[in-house]
This record gives sequence, C-alpha cells and structure tokens, in this order.
Amino acid sequence: MRIGIIGPSESEIMPFVDKIGNRELHRYAMINFYAGKFESVDVVAAFSGVCKVNAAITSQIMIDRFDVTHVILTGVAGALNQALEIGDIVIGDEICYHDVAREILTEYHPWMDDIYFKSDKMMVHGAMEASESLGLKCHIGRIITGEAFITEFERDKLIQSFQPLCVDMESASVAHVCFANSIPFVVIRSMSDFANESGSETFENNVEVASLNSLQLAEKLIAGNLFLPSQLRTW
Repeated sequence: MRIGIIGPSESEIMPFVDKIGNRELHRYAMINFYAGKFESVDVVAAFSGVCKVNAAITSQIMIDRFDVTHVILTGVAGALNQALEIGDIVIGDEICYHDVAREILTEYHPWMDDIYFKSDKMMVHGAMEASESLGLKCHIGRIITGEAFITEFERDKLIQSFQPLCVDMESASVAHVCFANSIPFVVIRSMSDFANESGSETFENNVEVASLNSLQLAEKLIAGNLFLPSQLRTW
C-alpha cells in the first residue's frame, strides 16, 4: 500500500512533506515528488500547482511512477454553502466540473453514467472518523471544480445548478484520473474563503491557516489507516 497526497500549492502540502521520513526527491514533468514513510505508511506527496491540468498530470504520474494504491487531495476551497465558515472542512463524496459540458463525460471517454465522480466510501468514512477524533468541524458533500475565482453572480448560478458545498480548481481532475485508473480517492478541503468578488484576496489571507486543518485530517487518516477495514488498522 502506498498513499499519494497532492496539494495544489506549497502551503497546502509542504508542512506534510516536512514530516515524511527517509524522504527521497523525484522530479517528473517539472513536478517534485517526495517519497518516504509517514507513521510507518509508504507515501508520496507532491505540490502539483494550481488548476486542472497540473493536478491531472500529478495524479497520473503518481499512479504510473509510484504505484500508489490510494490518492488524497488536500487543500483549501471557496465555500458555497451558508453553513460553512472559514476553516471548516468539506470531505467530498461527489466531485464534478462546473465548466465542462455534461455530454463530454457521458457521451465520450470515460462514458460516465452522470457527471459526478464518486469518492471511495471507506476513505470518506475514515476521514469523517478522523475529523471527529480531532474535533474539527466537518461536512460531507459535493465539490465542484473550475478554473476561475467565482463572482457573486456566478456563485448563485452554480449553487442553483449543482447544490455544492464548495468550489475549487483541482478536485474534479484528480477524481477524473483516479476514476479512469480505478484508484480509490478522497478530497479533503478546508474553507479559505467564500466564493464572491473578493475571493482571490480572501484566499490569500486565509490559505496557510486553513490548509493546516485539511492536512491535519489527512495525516490522521493516513496514520491510523482509517480508510481500511477495522481489523487492518494500526489503532
């Protein structure tokens, strides 16, 4: 078993990389991959860069070059639900693009039944267990992905169309790659901003603090093997 952990920016992944033991650096497609051990678990972590293509490249390399068995995407997102506050965590159980036409996914490769990529149920459940043990405020629901900060007008339209909890720029592409390769995955996002006209500025102000919440949850999930059946866990 080897777990792949992806963060779009340095602040969203490097605090975890610093905790990897026997760390080895590998570089493919201009991306640094850090392989080693975290709490006796084989891991490989990468700072993918922002947006869909960068995240997709990183995910496929992890699968092809490092034989990861599970993938965790961690980082921050913009809240699209009134119940969410800065620092709250969303565990995505359904992930979709908000800027890709439905028929692109259903009528062409990968010929999906609908537009929603489904996270691994065991990983979602394990992440929720981890959040409860850490005392973090956590929600399970839909995450949507597109490559722009969202304006007030666009926010209302997206909420009406998708009923999402939050929006980001990478999750659907990681989910897409994992779906195509039959790799279990989960997305863990901490709210750094609300998707309004000042989203970019608010994001910059909160990204470092918010990203530590999602990383803390991911670390707990990995260290306890919480995505495995109870008899195979380390605690």
